[in-house]
Amino acid sequence: MDSIYSSGLVIAAGTYDGVLAGWEFREQINTSTKTSSLNLSFATTVHDGSIRSLSIAGNVNKNEPGSLLSCSYDETLKTHDWNKRMTSSGEVRTPSGFGTPTCSAFAPPTAHSTHCIVGFNNDGKICIYKKRDWSIQHVLAGHEGGVGSLAVHPTGKIILSGGVSDGKLKLWDLTKGRLSFVNKIDPVATRSGRAHYDPISSVIWSKDGDFYALSHGAHITVREVSTGKVLLDVNLPSRVNQVALMIGPEGIFVVAACNDGSLPVLAVEDNGEDSRRAIMAIEPVDSHLAREERFKCIQSVRDYYVVTANSAGVVCLMNLQGAINMILSEPQEEDINTTVDDDDESGDDDDDTELAVEMVESVQLGTGARITCIAAWCKTMESRIEEEDEQQEVIRTKMKKNVAEEKRRTPKRKIISKADVAMDPEAVKRARSLVAKAKKFKRKREKKGKKKV
Repeated sequence: MDSIYSSGLVIAAGTYDGVLAGWEFREQINTSTKTSSLNLSFATTVHDGSIRSLSIAGNVNKNEPGSLLSCSYDETLKTHDWNKRMTSSGEVRTPSGFGTPTCSAFAPPTAHSTHCIVGFNNDGKICIYKKRDWSIQHVLAGHEGGVGSLAVHPTGKIILSGGVSDGKLKLWDLTKGRLSFVNKIDPVATRSGRAHYDPISSVIWSKDGDFYALSHGAHITVREVSTGKVLLDVNLPSRVNQVALMIGPEGIFVVAACNDGSLPVLAVEDNGEDSRRAIMAIEPVDSHLAREERFKCIQSVRDYYVVTANSAGVVCLMNLQGAINMILSEPQEEDINTTVDDDDESGDDDDDTELAVEMVESVQLGTGARITCIAAWCKTMESRIEEEDEQQEVIRTKMKKNVAEEKRRTPKRKIISKADVAMDPEAVKRARSLVAKAKKFKRKREKKGKKKV
């Protein structure tokens, strides 16, 4: 039976007007061609206000996404069932006075999730909900001025949270329900003797939990957990709305969704050099177009594939392998930005030029739809291999059953062997005696015949 997670990738997006939409990425392989598409599975108004955060729970079955959580300006949390094509399965009112839930994450994020962490804007509280009944297990002090972002460690035991205005990045121990560490970012200005900070708009753990990345203003930092060493610390030309970490055979890279419509990709290195290897996978757009083309959200799904959403409501699945290859390649003698005139014969090989971004598929959520947040889930390569092995085992089992059934239906010819015949000793003795008499009689007749001749 076809299901929403059959292809291994699902994407959800929330909008300013409370609409929640979901897509399934499908691949169809024919004898000679292979096609893929993002198919809209649902688009429904589920909240009375803007959707501020989306997150997908880890599931017992790793081949299926868990429940989807939406947090809204209407101060409600709603869960949705992927299997039932966007059927709301529950609603929870947030505590009075906490304000709008601005960010959320399940714990553990990939294994079977047992808790959900939600950050709020009014008093900056962080609530720990039990996923089983959505009761509040604990409330953390949070941040002064609101929580801007949070991320749960792959183990589900610690979280990072970033403040909206206090400039603090905090590490919380979920097992003990208390603060473990505080790190402060640099202020952007000081007025009337008071420091002012950019909101920490995004914080994310690596899949192995060995390092994390955060963004505030136009700044990106990547830090190693075990040593506290800064692996990347850079300012970009435009404000960063969200960052994603990509890990593949070539190394670790960070990609940023920027307010000017650009998509820079940077290598995370520890080589002690001042220069950083980076490339602008998508160049910034003109200022008068930036409002619609700015990237609001980005999330890594696997290897160098990312899902993005911009202010115009366009959701894209991109492959950034080309950008990675360009970063790692040696500088060419010719200017890589040199364009070839269409009438120039030297442009015949232009089709062979590698692109920094491969647009796998893109869709637009209606005219005028303004996306606020996205969430994506994708099967891991290990899960895909396990699923394929299970499918092959099912096929082998069916084939064995069919062969056994065919043998059962085919009439069998009985083969009688010597061992199957029971011989009576007396009967054998009489038979041998008769044979001996017959032979003796035959010899006598032969002798008589010779004498007559």
